[in-house]
Amino acid sequence: MYRYKEIYSDIKRDILRNHYRAGTPMPTQEALADKYKVSRLTLRKSLKMLSDEGLIHSQQGSGTIVRSQMADHLGELLPLDLPIGTTYTHRDQAITSKVLFFGARLPNETEQKNLRIEANEPVYEIKRARYRNGKNYSYEHTIMPTRILPLDEEILAGSIYDHLGEKNVFMTDARRVVYAEGADSESGSALAVKPGTPLLVIEQIAYDQKGSAFEYSTSRFVEDHSKFVLDVHRNDIW
Repeated sequence: MYRYKEIYSDIKRDILRNHYRAGTPMPTQEALADKYKVSRLTLRKSLKMLSDEGLIHSQQGSGTIVRSQMADHLGELLPLDLPIGTTYTHRDQAITSKVLFFGARLPNETEQKNLRIEANEPVYEIKRARYRNGKNYSYEHTIMPTRILPLDEEILAGSIYDHLGEKNVFMTDARRVVYAEGADSESGSALAVKPGTPLLVIEQIAYDQKGSAFEYSTSRFVEDHSKFVLDVHRNDIW
């Protein structure tokens, strides 16, 4: 990976983990170039990528500012355009999990294709109900190669992404497909709704800072408990 892309991923991770807070100035270009031991030309390539994604912007007299992704009154929204999870998005609320199923097996053809793995590479299969402030929020079905790191039910009861971060695995990119479907018996039971109840579904392939796919998941959300937002930013090539 090119050095400027590594720096872009590192700074982006710090923004998404709230190390650099929205509305506050970033360190100066000189300080960042010194931190990463690169030229300011290389650093500017990284900052341009962040700017093109709408994560930062330049403000005369104040330098580079971290852009606010969500207004305070939209705090319950999950941003579809940012590779972050439920715990981070709702960091001011109580997010809990109930593990419904946890095991290991070999991947099917769809999982092999989406995770770019061989048929003989084992994967974890994880099914969890997520709750926000004690209310049903989502039902997650996750497939993850076992080589990524060891998992157990204690870890799954919390934030998987936080645990991955502790092991230096960060989601920096994701491909998300959004659609609607009726609840089946399994998702209906997990979300305490009747079969056929409309659910919003997000199918996701998550990629780490090295560009490797490490998760293939499908999350189902109750229609009246969840809201999502997509910020669209125009860049110079339009």
